[in-house]
Amino acid sequence: MTGRGWVLHAVATYGLPMIGEAENFDPDRTVWVQVYELIRGRIERGEYEERSALPSIYRLADDIGVAHGTVRKVIAILAEEHVVRPISGKGTFVRPRSDWLDTV
Repeated sequence: MTGRGWVLHAVATYGLPMIGEAENFDPDRTVWVQVYELIRGRIERGEYEERSALPSIYRLADDIGVAHGTVRKVIAILAEEHVVRPISGKGTFVRPRSDWLDTV
């Protein structure tokens, strides 16, 4: 058993609490897609303002309750869509809406 399956097993078997937003995730949907929707939604709603830095990948992963690799994948997709701009050694910044690629 790997990944989320193991986490759900541990929660059910040992009564471990899930931390963060992950406890509200639909177990029938892919986790990274739900993390993508969550972070993209926060950006679209202005919770992370244009030109401001996102929390670190590790901080987002801890807050949401998922592996940092999952958040890293989502950030890479958002960067491909020109929604965010990772700058090595400085962080990941929200780009202006005018830079975003149409993903609809």
